[in-house]
Amino acid sequence: MIVLNKAVGDALRQNKFANVKGADFSLTGNFDEFVRLTHSWEAMERDSYYGQAESGARFRRYSDFEYHPVNQELRQLEHRPYVQSLANNRYVGGMERHFQDFSDEVIASPVLHSLIALDFEVYKSVLPAHLHNDMWQCQIHQIRIEINPGQQVEITPEGIHCDGYPFSAMHFWGRHNIAGAESRLYNVQEELLAALTYEHILDTTFFLDREMRHYVTPASTKDPKRPAFRQIIAISFSKPGTAHDIVR
Repeated sequence: MIVLNKAVGDALRQNKFANVKGADFSLTGNFDEFVRLTHSWEAMERDSYYGQAESGARFRRYSDFEYHPVNQELRQLEHRPYVQSLANNRYVGGMERHFQDFSDEVIASPVLHSLIALDFEVYKSVLPAHLHNDMWQCQIHQIRIEINPGQQVEITPEGIHCDGYPFSAMHFWGRHNIAGAESRLYNVQEELLAALTYEHILDTTFFLDREMRHYVTPASTKDPKRPAFRQIIAISFSKPGTAHDIVR
């Protein structure tokens, strides 16, 4: 369904990240499913932990899954809060944040399944071969940020941070009337390594999250008389109880 037409393994091994343009992907069939998944960003619950209510809002889904790369089976786990330490998130670290779970309709999306399989294939380029066929956990965040006319918001109010996943893929899924929102990657000393502004659907960053830091600069409305939005989906993998577990 979704195919990455660019080798990124060497960059991921050498630099711990790889930036890929949306044009480097191709979609084979099921365009209606792609459109249906895109519409799902418009039906998410508000993230009550975001703040900045006068300037805008964040909407979010989050769920944990078991993922088996051999048969590409995806099984949603029970609802659980999203918890980060203060060391990793200075804004809301230490809190149990409860977000809307993924609906059966979104989970059933063949586009989402294709994207998860593609991301794990990229992750395999830095994994020992004996782990390629194991069961993994997959964490998925679907996020939409809306900005009120003439306002500015912090996309990542926690600042330069790490989410603690051994591997993450950040897929951009559209923006409208947005100024700013430059995505930046840093090493653990918070020295800037790369910066880019996502413009086209499926502009993507693959990165070894635990070994890096990331941040998105503030965003505002390009036309101050109109609202704005920005959408992403983040897919991560971890293996609890091993060296590939989440560092919280």
